[in-house]
Amino acid sequence: YLANKYMKTQSHTHAVEQKVEWMYAFDVHCNSYFPMFLALYVLQFLISPLLLSSSFISSLASNLLYAVSLSYYHYMNFLGYSALPFLERTEFFLYPIGLIVAALPIAIVFRFNPSVFVLGIYF
Repeated sequence: YLANKYMKTQSHTHAVEQKVEWMYAFDVHCNSYFPMFLALYVLQFLISPLLLSSSFISSLASNLLYAVSLSYYHYMNFLGYSALPFLERTEFFLYPIGLIVAALPIAIVFRFNPSVFVLGIYF
């Protein structure tokens, strides 16, 4: 919706109107989500004894795992939408990475452990 509403180039009067189909958007999401799923569910499960302890290293590792995974998801979304020639300003898909990078030192200083938080919600 956002790509069709705000990122389309101005079409010429003699050109066919182009828009992002929902199947393409879903495909971009799935291609972006799968590596994040592998990191945040499979890898987190395998190294959960390290991530669930109450040390600084576990908090740092957990924060880095989540930051890298979420940043990679947004970067893959950017790559998927920037491949379309009729979209402009696709760099807006990279802005959440800036928020993640800004929040990372704060989370590390306060020893917030996202693995403990997420697993506390699930179980």
